[in-house]
Amino acid sequence: MSRREYEEWREVHTWDPSRDSELVVQSDLAPAAWIEPLLVPDSFEVRMTVPQGFDAYARIFFPFVDADIAEDGEARQEHITWAEMARRNGRIAHALMEQETILAGPDGRDEHETCYNSMAWEQYGALLPILTRHTSSSSGWCLLWDGFGDLNEGAFNHDGPKVRHSTRNFYLLRGPLSSYGDLPHDPNFWWPDDRAWCVCTDTDFCWGYIAGSMACIDEVLAVPVIDALATRPENPAHSGMDVINDPDGTVPRSP
Repeated sequence: MSRREYEEWREVHTWDPSRDSELVVQSDLAPAAWIEPLLVPDSFEVRMTVPQGFDAYARIFFPFVDADIAEDGEARQEHITWAEMARRNGRIAHALMEQETILAGPDGRDEHETCYNSMAWEQYGALLPILTRHTSSSSGWCLLWDGFGDLNEGAFNHDGPKVRHSTRNFYLLRGPLSSYGDLPHDPNFWWPDDRAWCVCTDTDFCWGYIAGSMACIDEVLAVPVIDALATRPENPAHSGMDVINDPDGTVPRSP
């Protein structure tokens, strides 16, 4: 493949928000300036990833992928919640559980299921209506990590304006709240104009967080398919935090 052919291929096969969504890349970064002062860098706690100052917080667990199943004549992957995986393996589901500790059954056997690294469609489908009810805004903002390799080079200027935090740099985008589902990856931060809530992820985590009002978080926690548990900004968010299911630190974690 020639360089010209490669560039043409990339133009077609990389994500361009102007072509693939209603999101618009922003050059004025001021709307995202509120986040960084509310984070605690190098704490390896929830507040390293999620802004402080909200009334309530929840940790959303991205599902495990089981074997393909047939539904209406089509094959699809079965999703298993962390709560269900913990139950199957005789483990305790709690806010600080880790995928390795709940995959290891009582006999030490590892189930070897793969965990999503992004929110599953059924989680997003259940979450969006809740979030929409708990904001007066129909549009919002998101920060997308500049390290994703499938972003269109014409739409995303690598040398252009970026939001810079201690660990990552981000492009700022704006659009309808429903545009979250059009993104090629979960953004690290997603919030409405009125900042009533903020959904946060990290590319190193197979879970996300949501901060918001007590009423909003209570609704999120009440929907089983979202698979969320209440947490706090000062809770740990790092490998080895599940001392309930692994009190002696015997379960190997991924580096």
